[in-house]
Amino acid sequence: MSETPADRYTHGHHASVVGQHRRRTAEDAAAFLLPHLEPAMSILDVGCGPGSITTGLARRVPDGHVTGIDVVEDVLLEARELASDSGVSNVTFEAGDVYALAYEEDRFDVAYAHQVLQHLTDPVRALGELRRVVRPGGLVGVRDADYGTMVHAPDTPELHRWLELYHAVAARNDAEADAGRYLYGWFRDARFDEIEMSASTWVFHEPRQILNWGDSWAERVTRSALAEQAVEYGLASADELEAIAEGWRRWAREPDAFFTFLHVEALGRVPAAG
Repeated sequence: MSETPADRYTHGHHASVVGQHRRRTAEDAAAFLLPHLEPAMSILDVGCGPGSITTGLARRVPDGHVTGIDVVEDVLLEARELASDSGVSNVTFEAGDVYALAYEEDRFDVAYAHQVLQHLTDPVRALGELRRVVRPGGLVGVRDADYGTMVHAPDTPELHRWLELYHAVAARNDAEADAGRYLYGWFRDARFDEIEMSASTWVFHEPRQILNWGDSWAERVTRSALAEQAVEYGLASADELEAIAEGWRRWAREPDAFFTFLHVEALGRVPAAG
């Protein structure tokens, strides 16, 4: 993700977090955007992380170029390695700040941000900066989860507590865990007047999916920045986090385990000059 010193990333960049990010693809995460892409387009991917989505976007614009930006050098190195290993050469990864992009106006045809705005203290300001660097008639596409839509079965008290705690930590970071439901308003506040909205879901029910999801969150809730911040803010103790993690692991081994939540997608067209 991309942030300023005022922003504190709720997830952090622990291996358990980056590992999940690495599983994302353009076909899944940017399906709402892909039909609008043309072979020679220039794309900016904000908060690119380990580059799996960015590299997929680059394949969709073989005569164009994709620039991925993030604030953490380790994930940028991983992104460069992925592109090299995949034989994708029309992509560049750079350090960047979403509030102060180092690009001139009208530089890109498309700007894209996946699961970024939910972590920012000023998402409208960030959207305004994306709009600045996209040419008139170009597109700004954003996809963010809405944690308030996360539901699971069988009923597990530790997962309810995890969700409550996640919301509390995000709120202390002045971020919005339920960002998906606010995207339309944020785009309007950023002076987009042609906005397309859509939504998609993640559904986990296959044993392999469930184990990956549950064990990943068990690790994240005890070892990632989320855990550190929860303890620092006095919202949970280390012992409680361990109990939540055990609840995740136990749930993930239930034969009827099920988890789903909503992603909201916004696509704003930059107005023509004048």
